[in-house]
Amino acid sequence: MPKQKRKETAVVIPIPSSDTQSEHDRIRKSNDLDQQLEREGKIAPHNRGYDEAADGPATPKVRHVVDEP
Repeated sequence: MPKQKRKETAVVIPIPSSDTQSEHDRIRKSNDLDQQLEREGKIAPHNRGYDEAADGPATPKVRHVVDEP
């Protein structure tokens, strides 16, 4: 006698998320503040160092170039 095949059904289980509406709002408010400071030419204290970490140290500004023979 042949064995009966089981019907397999996939069960989708959502990945647990710690994002709540209040967390979303907090992050949004922080991003809005960062963008406002950036428009004013300022750097948010918690963002200091990110550009250098991502891009490497800034190239020093050249004050005077002397053309030597």
